[in-house]
Amino acid sequence: MENRLQTRNFGLLLISLLLIIGGIYVLFHPIAALLASAFMIGFVFVFLGVGYLFLYGQVKTYWALGLGILDLFIGIVFLSNMGVSAASMPIIFALWILFVGISQLTVGLDLRKLSSNSKGWKWWTASGVFGILFALLIFLFPAVGALSITVVFGIYLIEYGAFELNRYLKGF
Repeated sequence: MENRLQTRNFGLLLISLLLIIGGIYVLFHPIAALLASAFMIGFVFVFLGVGYLFLYGQVKTYWALGLGILDLFIGIVFLSNMGVSAASMPIIFALWILFVGISQLTVGLDLRKLSSNSKGWKWWTASGVFGILFALLIFLFPAVGALSITVVFGIYLIEYGAFELNRYLKGF
């Protein structure tokens, strides 16, 4: 038992709680969450663009110049036109959730191969499948709208947080 407690990562506990709290916030404030996400993504692209332009100034490669200009343009569009931002948010979220879901599914299947008597692989696999299905649902039905997607995204954050909390409590 003592060895299990020593292997627990308190960062994982913090992550799981933040995911759950974030999911609850998104459920009660979906429009604010959507606008905040669009705003944050806009700033990320602006900072990436500026970073690539600085990189171009140092290494003089045209890919850095091109990425800098493109990222800066996308960031400015996101920050200045919330309509475009809101329309693209479902695709951005779907891509992120698909990546996380595939990663979780891969880890789950790898854990199953390593130790079939461990229950941890089932949690990884189930969470990954749920994420992949959710991402595909967004891709197949984009007309569902950004508002309803933020609500489902809030539920997903809570599920993902519960998965991580379970992983913390089980020590795997």
